[in-house]
Amino acid sequence: MELSDISLNDFHLIRGRQAANEDISFVIHFDTSFYVTHFVLGDTLNTSKQNPWAPSLNTYRLYYQDRDQSESGYIGKNQQYNFFEMAFRKSFLDGLVEEDELLADKLFSRFGKEEYRNAPASPIIPDMYSCLGAMDSKVFTGPLQQLYLETKARELLLLQIQTLMKTESAVSTLKPADIDCLHEAKHYIERNYRRPCSIIDLAKIVGINQTKLKRGFKELFGTTVFGYVRDLQMERAKQLLLEEGLYVSEVADQVGYNHPQHFTVAFKRKFGVLPSELKNS
Repeated sequence: MELSDISLNDFHLIRGRQAANEDISFVIHFDTSFYVTHFVLGDTLNTSKQNPWAPSLNTYRLYYQDRDQSESGYIGKNQQYNFFEMAFRKSFLDGLVEEDELLADKLFSRFGKEEYRNAPASPIIPDMYSCLGAMDSKVFTGPLQQLYLETKARELLLLQIQTLMKTESAVSTLKPADIDCLHEAKHYIERNYRRPCSIIDLAKIVGINQTKLKRGFKELFGTTVFGYVRDLQMERAKQLLLEEGLYVSEVADQVGYNHPQHFTVAFKRKFGVLPSELKNS
């Protein structure tokens, strides 16, 4: 496991990458209790009997990690998992919501789930991705860089709180059966994003009509069907460029683009840089 841990006032910023050349089970023990927001930024993990809680790409979870509760995990052969998380002390969260009792109740209720596997997953929205990307930038040095990271961390958490409030205030018209179909559609996309099918075909595959698929997917996951396909393609492309050293045309083909120039435009729109620039950085 590769970890980068930045310690700031009352919280930590952690980027990690787990990879395995063989099946590995592991257990993590903690010295301190803390509140966590965990972002899944890239993975090739598959749900299995050994790993029934395999995370979904482009989602985040809020949960409470008790120091007396260890965390177990599993990574299969040739699989990998990239993540970012913020770990807070209670004093940090108290400082954000101390004057709003209703918001504090909602926030701590959402954090009330113990362990990652028990916490509900929410989609990472574009503003969150922008914030996560900004925290990779070394804009300043010394104390100013620390202040910059603290500011971005607060911004990222506030985006999650804002999303939480919007979600709880919205009245959903989705039935349980519809939600099951939409999750099935999401999992199908994750397995087949390199060669995506049409909305018509996807609706038939998961057993839901086109209108419910389009509207329900947006409501449930915070993005469109094709927006989610593009996100998966771009995240995989970024991984291939940085870790596999492939040519841009090869990456374009592997993530489902017939024309490298169309891939280049989509990549620049997503990350703000050309794929060739990222490859050579």
